Amino acid sequence: MNRVSSVVRIGLGIVVGVALGLGVVIAGDTINHALFPPPHLSEWENYVATAPFAAFIGLPIAYALAAFAAAFAGAKIAARIWAGWVSGGLLTAATFANLVMVHHPLWMTIACIVLVPLAAWFGAKLAAAPARAQPLTQ
Repeated sequence: MNRVSSVVRIGLGIVVGVALGLGVVIAGDTINHALFPPPHLSEWENYVATAPFAAFIGLPIAYALAAFAAAFAGAKIAARIWAGWVSGGLLTAATFANLVMVHHPLWMTIACIVLVPLAAWFGAKLAAAPARAQPLTQ
């Protein structure tokens, strides 16, 4: 593979990874908001304090899946593990920005801080793992 196609592949991997991750976040948020419609912004603080666990559990799961998908796609398309870490890292940064800008329950913040970077790391690692040869059977 020549240098130009390698650079294009890396760039494409990162962009597609981030786009896929954002799609997963949007899908997860859409499903969660359909099941548990959020209140008006002026009532958010009270909602965070009184909402059931089920109203928030889907969000860290969606964010972790998004980081995993972004990192996996980025590393697989680019054929470089670090491209997956860049894609997953961008989704992790977006998650952290969300946690800073919008108040969430403490348990959810901790879950996101732990799960999202781990999911991104694991997604890239899994995509970059060499395929294992299957034994021939007769």
